[in-house]
Amino acid sequence: MNSRRNVVKALGLGVPALALAANAAAKTPVAADPSNPMLLACERPADSKLAKRFPQVLVQDQHGEKFWFYENLIQNKLVVLSFASVDGEQAYPIIDNLVKVQEMLGDRLGDDVHMYTVTTKPEVDTADSLKQYAAAKGARWQFLNGDPTSIRKILMAFNVMGSIHGLTWVGNQRTSRWLTKPSRVQPIFIAEAVGLLSTGKHHKPYLIDMRSTIA
Repeated sequence: MNSRRNVVKALGLGVPALALAANAAAKTPVAADPSNPMLLACERPADSKLAKRFPQVLVQDQHGEKFWFYENLIQNKLVVLSFASVDGEQAYPIIDNLVKVQEMLGDRLGDDVHMYTVTTKPEVDTADSLKQYAAAKGARWQFLNGDPTSIRKILMAFNVMGSIHGLTWVGNQRTSRWLTKPSRVQPIFIAEAVGLLSTGKHHKPYLIDMRSTIA
């Protein structure tokens, strides 16, 4: 009887340990394997009512680094999210305008503000082509691609249809507040939207005027 209790006790202690190990693996982008059904089935933290809107899929930036879209790039972050393709930029350019937003953000970019551009042509835009385009434009933020099925889930979540999309999303998932701005609006209004959704010393409650900054 004692031996049976010991076995049950050992099994009971082993289950949480295995769960913790699986959870740790799921939060490691480099080790993430989209062919592993256990990782894909692992539930992500639902930290707000909007959390389930954002797909938990693997993406890759222009430098070849892999991330979970929601857990690594959106959760608990203040983000500026746009959608474009290298080809689409010829007909409807937005990156030049966002580079001006980048300059207004200054040192905040990559610190407490994160910018991403998701390709609308995942079958065409490779990491190398996105890297070359970003470098040519002086864009220092992350350009994201991935498996076409995964990218389409992201596009659908943000109502992006077609290869050209005119809206930029600004969101603070720490506070669950999101808004949109036309991607070609004067860059000060996108930058000040970041200030509006910022917290602490960076918060700006109003869009002030054309001379204001968010520093």
